[in-house]
Amino acid sequence: MNKTPLLIYTHSDYSFIWPALIDLVNKNVELEIHFAYDKTFKDLEKHNIPINWIKHVYDDSMIWTDRIATILNEIDDEYVLFIHEDWLPTNKVTNVVVNNMAMFMEKNKIDYLLSYAHISTTSIQEGIPTDYDDYFFYKEKSHIFQPAIWKTKTFKEFSNTLKKGKNQNEDEDCLNFMGSKKCFSVQNIKTVTSLRTTNSLFFPHMHALSQGLWNFTKYPQLKELLNSYDIDTDSRGIHSWWELDTQ
Repeated sequence: MNKTPLLIYTHSDYSFIWPALIDLVNKNVELEIHFAYDKTFKDLEKHNIPINWIKHVYDDSMIWTDRIATILNEIDDEYVLFIHEDWLPTNKVTNVVVNNMAMFMEKNKIDYLLSYAHISTTSIQEGIPTDYDDYFFYKEKSHIFQPAIWKTKTFKEFSNTLKKGKNQNEDEDCLNFMGSKKCFSVQNIKTVTSLRTTNSLFFPHMHALSQGLWNFTKYPQLKELLNSYDIDTDSRGIHSWWELDTQ
């Protein structure tokens, strides 16, 4: 099997979070990195994007799904781990674990694998054991966009079929489309009611922003982390309701 790279989609409007993103990816992610940004951005050099990251430039006059399709056409790998720039890796993301996930997908003809699951899923299934203690695979009805490993062919089909903006990628059309595909998740069954994202098996992370607001309520440690990179955490509000029962 080929390697499974990490594809980071970003826009220069969110370059304020790049210092944290770049450093945390460099510290934690072993995978090959693809970094996609808009062609209108002129100051890439000052952000010290690592020279070994593979850069992709998209036309931001295109709708979001067309941008993704253009980027995916430049990636030859069978599977790709996808995030936007505000999903910050907080622990190791290894080739061994990610490729193990991709092999499970290949063996079982799975199109999409989410990096965590909800108790509404785990409470009604026994789950399929992974090679890692307490982590199980679960069948999902559809998708939650990220972080997830996508079969690249399926991701291309999604992007070429559905003409959607970034904030529409989980709307009814998209859910119905992915509901026709084979979708799974992987979750630590012992922590499903307390930890889901921060102890994800293949992409442990904190999601920094929801609807343009900081997720400091969900992740109390996030503000200190961002401040350590001199990121302005005071000029936008705080999100107060997204999945506050778990980290």
